[in-house]
Amino acid sequence: MDIYWIKDKQQRGPATVPDVIALVQMGELTPDTLGWHAGCKGWAPLRELPALTDFLGELHNKSKGQDNPQEPAAAPPSPQPQALQIELTLQKQQAEGLQGVVSLPRPLTRLAARLIDSSLYAALAAGVICYTGMSFTDMLLPLFWAPMIVAEALFLYFKGATPGKMLMGITLSSFGSGQPMTFSRAFFRSLSVNLIGMGCYLFPVCLVTMGISYFLLNRRGITMWDAQSFTLPLQRRRAGLRHFALAFIIIYAAMQLTGYALLMTPGTIEMIEKTMPDAATSIRSSFPNLPPPPPGTEPATKQAPQPLQ
Repeated sequence: MDIYWIKDKQQRGPATVPDVIALVQMGELTPDTLGWHAGCKGWAPLRELPALTDFLGELHNKSKGQDNPQEPAAAPPSPQPQALQIELTLQKQQAEGLQGVVSLPRPLTRLAARLIDSSLYAALAAGVICYTGMSFTDMLLPLFWAPMIVAEALFLYFKGATPGKMLMGITLSSFGSGQPMTFSRAFFRSLSVNLIGMGCYLFPVCLVTMGISYFLLNRRGITMWDAQSFTLPLQRRRAGLRHFALAFIIIYAAMQLTGYALLMTPGTIEMIEKTMPDAATSIRSSFPNLPPPPPGTEPATKQAPQPLQ
């Protein structure tokens, strides 16, 4: 549904319901900003619009009745300037919103934060598996990422952001109150993003889910998991080139540590030798300290060709 509103003496929009909710959360709009969508008789505060009343009702301004602008005549949106009383009210709302200006993070910034979190967790989990001597089998792979859901929920509950989001200047809050999320909401969001957004990190499922999520984010301005859990990521500090450079270094170093730890884990090199013998031989030549192959599985050495008699 297309929603229009009045700001800076002009009609703005259209935008979807999630977009308007995000603008209110960021302080760009308020629940008392005049809005309109199809089916409304005239302009009314956003919190009173049928499409938004369930979301913005709790943000009802206690000073209702003060600075109450006169509603224009019932008519579809028009780009013509509004009455002076409306203009003064909008200027006041804009001045209040500028006290804490934030923005929605760009998809690339969100992806960098997600990759930082995933790579750091992978390095830590692989290190634990290698240290404990747990065998890396086909049954271990689906369980490899499961603890990340709980770890991410704990970070969101206590800190309002994960390590990757902290680096990229992103914080998460529950819509409306602006307060940190409850653990149940943080867990639901973490579960949703790992299932819906990352496809449980299963290739090539993850490529499909990430592509769909990116398309919907650009189209609606909010991800599926944020819409379902009523949360919003806010860019409170701009992520510059140095932040992306540091993110690349962290991701690269974490991936190298993950690969080495998994190679040192019992069962990994044997699994590679069964599926890709040539790759296993190359890996063993690069890492001579890998566990030796089990007896009877050493590759046969090639005999040198005999000279012609």
